[in-house]
Amino acid sequence: MSSQRMQRRPGGTGGAVGSVLSLPRPGPKMYSALVWWVFGLYALFFAKAPYTPSIEAESQYNELMSRAMFSDEGRMAQRRLEIAQRDLDEVHVFGWRWREPYRHLVPPRQRAVEVAQQEFMMAVRERDAVVSEAKATVGIWSTYGVEEVRNRFWGDYQWGKDFAKRMTFWDLIFGIGGGRDEEFYVTILRMVGQVMMNFTVGLISALVCFAFSLVRLIWEYKTNMLSGLLFFFVAMSGASAMVALFVGGMVATAVGGVYAVAQSQSGARLEGRGAAPRVRHQRHHYE
Repeated sequence: MSSQRMQRRPGGTGGAVGSVLSLPRPGPKMYSALVWWVFGLYALFFAKAPYTPSIEAESQYNELMSRAMFSDEGRMAQRRLEIAQRDLDEVHVFGWRWREPYRHLVPPRQRAVEVAQQEFMMAVRERDAVVSEAKATVGIWSTYGVEEVRNRFWGDYQWGKDFAKRMTFWDLIFGIGGGRDEEFYVTILRMVGQVMMNFTVGLISALVCFAFSLVRLIWEYKTNMLSGLLFFFVAMSGASAMVALFVGGMVATAVGGVYAVAQSQSGARLEGRGAAPRVRHQRHHYE
């Protein structure tokens, strides 16, 4: 009976660890997810723009972008806003409503700032309209659109990682350890789990931000609904595949570490249980 119990205990522990760390069984869903993941990574890293605009479209794009970026009206409106804001800052002191002569100087300068802001925003809307018209000449499936979307994703991706790093920094500052009696490896596992959680939250937040910015880019390129939906699916597949690659790599590394620790602890316990009968047997022999 004791030998059967000893045989069951290692088997039970191994079965528990194996059930927790078991891989998903191959099936249609797994194959579909794998195909989607590979397609997303290909679209993000290797796929080329499927559409090449004509020479006339590229020349028109460059002309419109130059007119939007170097607009004299926009620069003048921005300059007037800066001057009006500087004039307001000179007299906008603490308690200006009850102090002379500031209570007479601040209101007209505030109105000047409001007028300058309205003129500047009007110039910005005109510039955005020209930029949108320029982007519509080449299309979002062109090299210009694909590269802009990729740059936008990598910017949001870096923002998500920086956000996770800041959360991890504050977790280390305020402490995430356990009690005094807690073993060292348990504290390390808790810290690793917290880091994984921070990066998962940061990258998912970056993915959501990229989704909203992608909708705005599709709107700026004046893409029709069917083409826009298709482009949104391809772009989000690439972004989601990259996030899944990062998070999946973290989870796989953590699971491998947990499995190694569990195996070492299980081996140590089995050695300790096997050493006790030997000591008793030696004592009985000497007696």
